[in-house]
Amino acid sequence: MLLAALFAFGAAACGNAAHTEEKEIAFPEPTPEIQPATGGEIRMPIPINADITDPLKVNTEEMLSFFSLVFESLISINESGKLVAMLAENWSVDDTGKIWTVNLRSGIFWSDGTPLTASDVKLTFSRLKTMGEDSYYDYCAQRIDSIEIVDSKTLKVTMAEKGYCALYTLTFPIMKAGTAAPTPIGTGPYCVTAVASQRVTLTANEDWWKQRPYIDTIVFLERDSNETALASYSAGQLTMVHTSSTNAGKFRQEGVTTVLDIMTQNAELMLLNSNTSALQNVNVRKAIAYALDRGKIISNVYMNRAQACDVPVPPDSWVYDVKSKVYDYNLAKAQTLLEEAGWADMDGDGVLEKDGNQYNKFKLTLLVNESSTDTTRKDAANLIAAQLAELGIQTEVVMAAYSATDTQSEFLTKLQGGEYDLALIGIKLGRDVDLMGLMTYKGKSNYGNYSSGTLLTLASGIVEATDETAYQAAASQFQLKFVEELPFITLYFRLNSLIYASKIQKVTGARDPSPMRNVDKWYINTVEDDVLAK
Repeated sequence: MLLAALFAFGAAACGNAAHTEEKEIAFPEPTPEIQPATGGEIRMPIPINADITDPLKVNTEEMLSFFSLVFESLISINESGKLVAMLAENWSVDDTGKIWTVNLRSGIFWSDGTPLTASDVKLTFSRLKTMGEDSYYDYCAQRIDSIEIVDSKTLKVTMAEKGYCALYTLTFPIMKAGTAAPTPIGTGPYCVTAVASQRVTLTANEDWWKQRPYIDTIVFLERDSNETALASYSAGQLTMVHTSSTNAGKFRQEGVTTVLDIMTQNAELMLLNSNTSALQNVNVRKAIAYALDRGKIISNVYMNRAQACDVPVPPDSWVYDVKSKVYDYNLAKAQTLLEEAGWADMDGDGVLEKDGNQYNKFKLTLLVNESSTDTTRKDAANLIAAQLAELGIQTEVVMAAYSATDTQSEFLTKLQGGEYDLALIGIKLGRDVDLMGLMTYKGKSNYGNYSSGTLLTLASGIVEATDETAYQAAASQFQLKFVEELPFITLYFRLNSLIYASKIQKVTGARDPSPMRNVDKWYINTVEDDVLAK
């Protein structure tokens, strides 16, 4: 249950209470564009026993969507990954590159009618610091040293490191200072107006600082899993579900259900163990990349819910460099690269040998996590092994038990101990394109322990870039060098889906982890209903 008590505030509570023969061919007339009208309702799932009062404790994608409707951050990230002003109107940096002056917008009010002030920001940050790893936004707290109040609308933010990239840390939700209300008080496009057993109702904020959303109400109903939520959609109980299911396409029905695939930050990587002698040759690494028919893997295993990419930067990012797309499937090129590296099948058994040595066969292990509920990565591994066999590389798929809550699981133990040649992993990358954890030797995410001074310097250049122009240039330089060295193989980025009733219109710019960032532009198309009624 969300809350045992039921309370409703009415529409007035959601807004600033203090403000008020030869026939002539007849060409059809062009269909006029439907003008959005206010009204309507969306019904979405929310986890059972979810804490709806604290956006800093968010731990599911459903709750991220929920809180994004109620709370806002100083700076937002648009669908292409670019920073845009939100509660902060503008910002500037001093000569050190670490101290930022952030100016808040005027005329922003909490849903209880009180104005947003710099104190709200400072107290939210102070709480974030004390929460540490218990908060989804711990990364932001780690990279900000302090936030000080200059005046009621001005803040001095001191970052741990200099650079434009640090501004991505100002994307945590701001909470109202000194409130412990049973319902959240936010500045966003919607506010909570009713909480009941298994149900939370959000109503359009009449006094939102932007244009009032078209859709009047968004209702969140408790569901114990995404599978249950999808079943509830089929039963007509919900009108929108956000899902990572690879079977989302089966819900698509013209004029009834829309399935919108949206990019995520979830990259699937093939790690290459830098201690495996054969993989130390860059031509061998490139040959493996060319030998992978990722289009076949994406269509057969992921049901087209992924997009191929050669670099750890999503292909929809504003800093993605299209010139980094080089490893399209090319078996002939892969064979040529291996021949140049001294690998050939001299005895005709289908497995390559090094320099004609029949005792030095090209054999690799491919480590993958074992799951009883999701065999996607296992299926991908088996298909990859088959594709490498066509190249003459004998690949043994090794399954290892894994649990997200067990840091000592067999899979992680083997991964951290280097007990593999190749390994398939999924990783959620930050939207700030900070890749230091992947490039630093023995870094947090550098399980392959690849060491490259050049790539590390280029990754550092992204983080330290002083403005947008330098940031984009640094990201481009890194990507082009990455595909040249290929420390690991980026396979594809996963796609999630929004499944929703087709009457919900103008769902544009949706993208994880903020699929509802343009919700104020959505509307319910009631034209067909009006026609039928007549």
